[in-house]
Amino acid sequence: MYNETMDKNNREYTDKFTDFSKKSISDFILYNSGIEYCEAGYSYGPKRRDYHFIHFVKEGNGSLEINDKKFEVHENQLFIVPAGEISTYTASVDSPWKYSWIGFLGIQSHNYVQMLMQSSEEHFVLDCADAELYETKIMKIIDMSNDDSTASFLKINGVMYDIIGTLLEECIKHSNTTYSSSVSSKAVRYMDLHYHDDIHISDIADFAGIHPSYLAGIFKSEMGISPKKYLTNLKINKAKELLIATDDPINIIGSSVGFSDALSFSKFFRKETSLSPSQYRKDYKK
Repeated sequence: MYNETMDKNNREYTDKFTDFSKKSISDFILYNSGIEYCEAGYSYGPKRRDYHFIHFVKEGNGSLEINDKKFEVHENQLFIVPAGEISTYTASVDSPWKYSWIGFLGIQSHNYVQMLMQSSEEHFVLDCADAELYETKIMKIIDMSNDDSTASFLKINGVMYDIIGTLLEECIKHSNTTYSSSVSSKAVRYMDLHYHDDIHISDIADFAGIHPSYLAGIFKSEMGISPKKYLTNLKINKAKELLIATDDPINIIGSSVGFSDALSFSKFFRKETSLSPSQYRKDYKK
């Protein structure tokens, strides 16, 4: 389940339990993880990937190039590369990195990445108290990866949740941003809990205690998309997940994502995906 090179410190695990198409519509799921003690001047990229990843630097120095900017990254720092971004990272010649990494994706993953990036002025580079702590957790994932059982899969993803939870707790604690009272955080929480109901932006704004127009502006500023688009994406991704994972009738799936009848759901789904729900199921269900 992992590749081990001549250097025993360089190990990698890539999840093989879940098809990539199903990963992208999961809530939050591991893609890969690993540990690498880089050779002098090692460089990777420029490359774009379909999943988010975070590197935790235990020792050494190097640089990250992303969004036409270059960041120096050193011991007890981490760098984040969101899905879809083109990046290049290069280890120092004199003191190359020793780092561990974790890659992940899913509907909720974008929110976690945004929360982490907003806790740092540099966005893509953050300080961490002890990068070796994260290496130890990632080593647990690798050690469990020899077991192909469902129990092992659940334990591995449990470690991933622990890593991101620990990281969010550490970074936000030292940040001036208060996410517990963030308007966007409240709105996201409400949509995540009520996407299966026929909710509107006015309902979300009422929950957050602000005017709908103000919600739209601040949500777009903090999350990069409008609340309407976030809700649309959430409903579509949940519907895709149900179409692939179940044999439920179209009207039941529509009801499960907040539509009163199959026709209105089908129109919505086709508008967003260019496919009818039935055709999507036929094309992607294995």
